[in-house]
Amino acid sequence: MEDDEDILYSLSQEKIANEEKKRDYSELGIFLAGGNFTIDGIPFKTASDTALAERSPFSTLLFRRYGVQFQNLTPEQTSRLDYFLLNHTSGEA
Repeated sequence: MEDDEDILYSLSQEKIANEEKKRDYSELGIFLAGGNFTIDGIPFKTASDTALAERSPFSTLLFRRYGVQFQNLTPEQTSRLDYFLLNHTSGEA
């Protein structure tokens, strides 16, 4: 387990998965529709990767839930991520 100082935030997202094109990313960006909020180049590592149950027996889409752990954030990224998590997400922090 890493030091608590390295674990600043975690976030879970769901996406359509394509097993043939699985990639290992180390940075992500967050943006809101309308272009009035963005955070670029957020360093992270994948903390969990879970296959989700099929939503429809007729669908060929695969869905996965990825948990990410943010690390080594700049003060500006930390501030903007705080704002985003408090104002634009659901669930408990």
